[in-house]
Amino acid sequence: MIKEKLKGIFGTKLAIVSTVIVLTWQILFFALGAAIFKNMWNSSPAFPIVCGIFSILPLVFQIINLFVLKQNRLYKYLIAISVLFMIGYFCFFAFVLSKLSYFLIAGTPYFITIGIIAIIAFFIFVFPNCSKLAKKIVAISFVVITLLFSILFLFDCTPFYLENSATVFTIDDEYQIAFSTSHKSTGAIEISGKTYYDQTNGQNNISKLHKITVPAGELDRAKSYSIITQGVPVNTAYLPSKGSTIKKSYPFRAVDERDGIQIYNLSDTHECITGPANAGSWFGDKLDLLVLNGDIVNDISSQGQIASIYKLAHKITGGSVPVIYTRGNHECNGSLANDFGKYVGCAERGFYYQVKIGSTLSMLVLDTNNDMSDNNHLLNPIANFNAIRKEESNWIRENSNWGDGFTHSFVISHMAYPLSGYLADSCPWHEWAKELINLTDKQTDLAICGHSHRTDFIEPNTEDNAVASFPVLRGSLRSNKYSDREGATPFEFTGTAIEIIGNNINIKYTNARKVIMKEFNITK
Repeated sequence: MIKEKLKGIFGTKLAIVSTVIVLTWQILFFALGAAIFKNMWNSSPAFPIVCGIFSILPLVFQIINLFVLKQNRLYKYLIAISVLFMIGYFCFFAFVLSKLSYFLIAGTPYFITIGIIAIIAFFIFVFPNCSKLAKKIVAISFVVITLLFSILFLFDCTPFYLENSATVFTIDDEYQIAFSTSHKSTGAIEISGKTYYDQTNGQNNISKLHKITVPAGELDRAKSYSIITQGVPVNTAYLPSKGSTIKKSYPFRAVDERDGIQIYNLSDTHECITGPANAGSWFGDKLDLLVLNGDIVNDISSQGQIASIYKLAHKITGGSVPVIYTRGNHECNGSLANDFGKYVGCAERGFYYQVKIGSTLSMLVLDTNNDMSDNNHLLNPIANFNAIRKEESNWIRENSNWGDGFTHSFVISHMAYPLSGYLADSCPWHEWAKELINLTDKQTDLAICGHSHRTDFIEPNTEDNAVASFPVLRGSLRSNKYSDREGATPFEFTGTAIEIIGNNINIKYTNARKVIMKEFNITK
């Protein structure tokens, strides 16, 4: 009896397949949603409700079709829609958890393998049964796609252009100008008629990413620079292909102390552009210095991710204002992590250096590198950060007077090493955190940090900041409304606006809507 009823409901294999896929989508929606519903709610209470309504539509139509309509075409539509929902929702889930680029890049070999298997299966099982017209259409389409793929991807036969990404990193007493191009190319910077090249041992570096070091004083005086790049689509030992040459000029202004110093700090943007860029434009044309304080990308697995750093910086600075870059823990991981310093602000010694602004401000930029131990199974055997920590400590000792003679002195570090969580035994480098406090305590007015995805200001002599004598601010998260809860969209963000006028340091947490969330003052 029951068997007959089920047969009446699920009369075809297509109905069974459609039911399974629709139910799989429902299970996936709520299983993944358990981890991100709170983020959706933080963006808008309506967000998870609207998503939930849309999620059950395939199930509603599936039930209607099983009991009433029984249309095979609708079953096919529901299968296609459910599969698209699953793919889209998984990508959204990965984005909210800052893992989308990792899954896409790490999964590329598997996606390609699945695609090849699908093509082979199509030609074995489907193609022989197609009509003559269908076979002609498939054959012509296959040839055209293969030809286009060969021309566009193998030979880079597409327009060559300079991406809107010029960024001027400031390191010690030099600037490092970085930019990206659509194709592999040469790179050079021209300042007052003098040209500086991206080259190694007489060979121009052929890459989509370029970083070129120039003397700070020379660019400060010139107040402008030009990027010169020539496309090299195919780089061979002899007769490399020669593409078009592009030259583009940018104005530049060094930090101007006359009206105070305006600094904007962003961290933990995790490849979001729009929200952080809107928040970072708080000072507008008055901005003197942008700080990208780590975890700007999810990992360093592709040049495209590195180029997105330039894109964010350029949207805020236009290539006309200096940028400080701090390495975050996420930027310690990925297949290109070893080469990361070639493309963003980094001293020859590593991601720790000094930045000085007249007699007003001295900044010690630290590399707190990874938040896991070197023997952690997620990093071993690649990680060797203990060696970097020792070298960095020795360098700080050698430059122990880094704050002498300045009105203000800041430490910029991705992780807030003075706070209790880093001093606890559970932190794999708690001894180094204590050492960093001892090395910086006497010189520092303020530590500007990130990592924790929150905005707070922790005074010294408090439970969370009991050892250091200076305050710690953590100042970035993906939210327009909260200080400790993140949303789910790339359009919301809160960062830190810091303005120094005389002996006063004004700190504002401002969001992408240009709203002040909190405000503090430090007076020396």
